[in-house]
Amino acid sequence: MEKTKESYIDYLVNKVSEGVNKILDERLEEIKSTFINMDYKMSIEKTEEILKKYRKLKQHIELTKFSDEELKDEANESYNKEIEQMMTEIFSESESYLKSLLRSRYKTKLFILFIEKVLNYYLSLENIDDTDIRKKRILKEIYINGVQQTDYIYDNYDSERTFYRDKARLIKDLAPYFFGIKGIEI
Repeated sequence: MEKTKESYIDYLVNKVSEGVNKILDERLEEIKSTFINMDYKMSIEKTEEILKKYRKLKQHIELTKFSDEELKDEANESYNKEIEQMMTEIFSESESYLKSLLRSRYKTKLFILFIEKVLNYYLSLENIDDTDIRKKRILKEIYINGVQQTDYIYDNYDSERTFYRDKARLIKDLAPYFFGIKGIEI
């Protein structure tokens, strides 16, 4: 009788464990799906922000008036100075600030070069239909040339809905170029 009672308890423990594991697996899949969707939504939002800030970042770079070679040399020199600073700790606070500013400008320059490469590639793609032509015009006029969105809609669209649909498609098209797999809705 004792043995039957133990085997029944083992049976119950196994069944409860299986049920709990099944629920945990289902919950983990839900959480995983949520994170995947969150990554996609975040990449779409960030793509739009990149496009909105593109002109300002480009202007920021133009203010530096350094050539690419000068920036690379400065960044290398800054890196060497950083090592020296760690070893000797003799640099002043203002020198550290200037080095930090230079590194920031260099990183921005690299980022702008990447963005320009993506935008030029996208603009060079063959147009399949009228929607592609409209999306590329939005990219050129609003994000590259800086035309006000309301003026552009007024001059080029009969319906605002069509504009916003084209703009959303443009951002969805560009997201994978900026964020890879996270920019694709799965």
